[in-house]
Amino acid sequence: MSENDCQNPEEHCQLHVCQLQYKETKPEIDKLYENPTFACTNCGAKVNDERYLCAPKKI
Repeated sequence: MSENDCQNPEEHCQLHVCQLQYKETKPEIDKLYENPTFACTNCGAKVNDERYLCAPKKI
């Protein structure tokens, strides 16, 4: 997956879980995974806020 596949590339490296997973784990990041309601159609990550996915789809 690349930034070119991202629907919101301006926030790709700062907010999207496909990039956040490579950073040090923090409680605020862990909370994104609680009760997921969206999945990324690129990488399959599941979170509770679509802003944190490149290509979100409601699950």
